[in-house]
Amino acid sequence: MKPLLRLLLAVASLLLLAGCFRVEGDLTIAPDAATVSGEVTVAVSRAWAEENGEDLDAMVAGIESDLEAAPDQGVTAEPYDDGEYAGVRLTLTETPVERLEAATSGALSIISDDQEITVVAGLGSLAEADADGWEADLSITFPDGVTHHDGEREGSTVTWHLDAGDSALRATGSMPGAQAPFPWVPVSAGLVLVSGVGFAVVQWRQRAARSNTRPVKE
Repeated sequence: MKPLLRLLLAVASLLLLAGCFRVEGDLTIAPDAATVSGEVTVAVSRAWAEENGEDLDAMVAGIESDLEAAPDQGVTAEPYDDGEYAGVRLTLTETPVERLEAATSGALSIISDDQEITVVAGLGSLAEADADGWEADLSITFPDGVTHHDGEREGSTVTWHLDAGDSALRATGSMPGAQAPFPWVPVSAGLVLVSGVGFAVVQWRQRAARSNTRPVKE
């Protein structure tokens, strides 16, 4: 866990100082909701780094070295550089959700039970630090559809576009294999209706039978 924690701490401290950065993530939750896989790219403005004497290349090299020393973390890294922004692209392979939550200090949590999977994330610390130049695009794919969300949904994937003005997200999805709750109220109402109709039919037949057995007046 320590290499991953150092990675996140290094990135977080730099981002809080920089303010001008991008985060792009595309994660998929496993059917048992115990692990996640996908990619997360974190990049900082090269112009800002040069103005403030920060060595982005050294930071990325340190992150790669830490992860190479701990291959069992379920995370690998490679440099990212588009000329304007530079940083690191992380690849997560069946990374336990507990490890992801601990490494992000609770900023991203994936919680599940027998019925539902809930994803909650917040970058409130960045907003509190007045880091107003950041952007984050995060997509999360649920294993069995989405029931509620506050982002943009396409199929079983929800995408959020976050910045300083909107730094939190939430979504839920059904746990694969979960049984839908038994609809007691609709079924009960249906049984009452059927019983009422049955009772009315019986009463009508009884009245008809009595009418047919009455003596005919001469």
